[in-house]
Amino acid sequence: MKCNKSLTLFTAFLALAFGTACLTLFPTDERIQPERGPLKFDPETLPNAQVGVPYEVEIKVTQNVTPVGDFSVAPERLPLGLELVMAEDVGDTARITGTPEELGTFTFVVSVWCYGTNVSGQAGDMEYTIVVE
Repeated sequence: MKCNKSLTLFTAFLALAFGTACLTLFPTDERIQPERGPLKFDPETLPNAQVGVPYEVEIKVTQNVTPVGDFSVAPERLPLGLELVMAEDVGDTARITGTPEELGTFTFVVSVWCYGTNVSGQAGDMEYTIVVE
């Protein structure tokens, strides 16, 4: 009998000790969910390009809580000869690269999504225009 009471008291002590520790570390969902605002895209505008001249510009995303999963753009919206590729060396950066093959003004939306781990993944869009002279 004495063993059972001791075991019950010990179990109650552990539950109380660990329960209090968990409550202290994570008292509300607000402590688990980090504050976050919208994704920020840099630069806000893109430089002009010239037909037949190599073009490369980086688009960087900041204010993300988790790593960027991918960048995308509808390929038919970019000037012929340019493509959007995610930088392999920097996960929060993509490059518009190539050699433009047509004149015009091209407006398109770059979309980004971020991984969700302990938080919901963020997503964002930025409208850009490239003028090819």
